[in-house]
Amino acid sequence: MPSALQLIAELWQYRSLVWAFSARDIKVKYFQTILGPLWVLLTPLITVGVMTFVFGLMIKIPSDGLPYLIFYLVAIVPWYSFVSVLSQSISSLESHASLISKIYFPRLVIGASYVVTGSVDFLVGYLVAIGFAIYFSLLSVQFLLIMPLLLFIQMAWALGLGLMLAPFNAKYRDVKHIIPLFIQLYYFASPIVYPVSAAPQWARWVYEMNPFAVVITAYRAALAGTGFHWLSLLFAFLMASATFFLGALVFMRKEQNSVDTL
Repeated sequence: MPSALQLIAELWQYRSLVWAFSARDIKVKYFQTILGPLWVLLTPLITVGVMTFVFGLMIKIPSDGLPYLIFYLVAIVPWYSFVSVLSQSISSLESHASLISKIYFPRLVIGASYVVTGSVDFLVGYLVAIGFAIYFSLLSVQFLLIMPLLLFIQMAWALGLGLMLAPFNAKYRDVKHIIPLFIQLYYFASPIVYPVSAAPQWARWVYEMNPFAVVITAYRAALAGTGFHWLSLLFAFLMASATFFLGALVFMRKEQNSVDTL
């Protein structure tokens, strides 16, 4: 089986194909609609507006001192890009069955293209978050410098899980019914609508084991100026990296049998 360096080298060798797939997905997703790229902004902003009204103004869930709008924005923007990469990676073999059965190219290219597309969506939303951080006088150097690390963690985590499940999704149709439930449960298991400080003390270790929870908490900490839990960030980085390489190995080992099944 290929090593981690070989996987990265192969993806780099086929980088032009990654860009081609990414450009195609962006055009199909946004430029064949009436509002076009505005959907990148409207979708999270509408969601955040509803959450601010319901959970912030009505229920008054704690926000660790942050304005509700930006408290939810820095959680929803990463969440949408995470779910997009995870969902598309899981269905990558099935959705490209006619192509990969005729032409050879590293199948990991498809997943990598989803990461590029998801990162573009995220960066647009992140710029909006920067705008609101400036408006609320919360923008800090920490918020800007920590972003690449947190983006890597969320994308490696999403792609690793997606690659691991893709062969099973191609072979067993039950996976299609399980994944939406899993995503919904994972949404509530991550501190998106509430802060980690609202959880019981005995349960907080669960959030430190959840890479996506660490990502959200770090963004909020950067805005609030409370400092990072570097041990949790290191663990999330290592766990996301290990999940990506494990997912890639599982994907490469089982992909051909899965394609024959489709």
